[in-house]
Amino acid sequence: MSIAANVARTLFHTTVIFFVVWAGATVCRGQSAADRKVDIGGRRLHLSVAGAGSATVVFESGLGEPGQSWNDVQPAIARFARTVVYDRAGIGQSDPAKRPTTTASMVEDLHSLLHAARIAPPYILVGHSLGGTLAQVFAHTYPKEVAGLVLVDPEGAKLIDRLHAHMTPDDWKVRQQAIDESMPRMPPAVRAEMETLSKEVSVEDEVLPLPNVPVILLTGTKKNPEFPGNPLEQDLKLELHNELLARIPGSKHVLAPDSRHYIQNDSPQLVINAVRDIVDRSAAR
Repeated sequence: MSIAANVARTLFHTTVIFFVVWAGATVCRGQSAADRKVDIGGRRLHLSVAGAGSATVVFESGLGEPGQSWNDVQPAIARFARTVVYDRAGIGQSDPAKRPTTTASMVEDLHSLLHAARIAPPYILVGHSLGGTLAQVFAHTYPKEVAGLVLVDPEGAKLIDRLHAHMTPDDWKVRQQAIDESMPRMPPAVRAEMETLSKEVSVEDEVLPLPNVPVILLTGTKKNPEFPGNPLEQDLKLELHNELLARIPGSKHVLAPDSRHYIQNDSPQLVINAVRDIVDRSAAR
């Protein structure tokens, strides 16, 4: 089977798996005493708060994913900090957005949610994939409200552009065709986030400089030659992460050799350790 055919096949299976996980999280996620929906102006976002401590850790999930994606790390972190997990507009149990989705609108939603829920800053933001980009946008927009950042394998439009530049035209065409065919089957909120990711190429540069707070970036470095484009994508992602870290004074880099992208699931202790590190350093400051 050609690489192009493998790309199409893998994207199809990834889409199917995503919908199973997404639907399960939406239907089966249980309510607890700390779970509630908070009105942020005519619509409500789902929020879950747990733990206690002087530090408040806010989790920002990856593209189209509910807060449940942090289940492997949040309980452990709640033992030494207050944790805040939420669903973005139209994801999980949150109401749909009433305006076009942009990185700015997603960050503004989170800011409104935290203040409406009376969760006072400063916050330690933990963001995965697209959530890593959103965490940086939040920190740049509200620098006085952020005490630290943990970026878990952050990804944005830059990686897509760089991947495009390195793939053959035929493989890229098949990849795009597979994505275009899967888009109509995605929930509207997920589709909107994907479209935002592809459009807002300059955001990853515009977030800099970040506020002078501790930053830890975790990179999944595991490669799987059987996964279409993975070795190349992993190399390009590491390249981009190194470029970003070079522009953040005092930042720390942690490599995850047993994980490709979902470090919070494949190597949860690395994420827990990084958050504890930021909590301790923030307290010392």
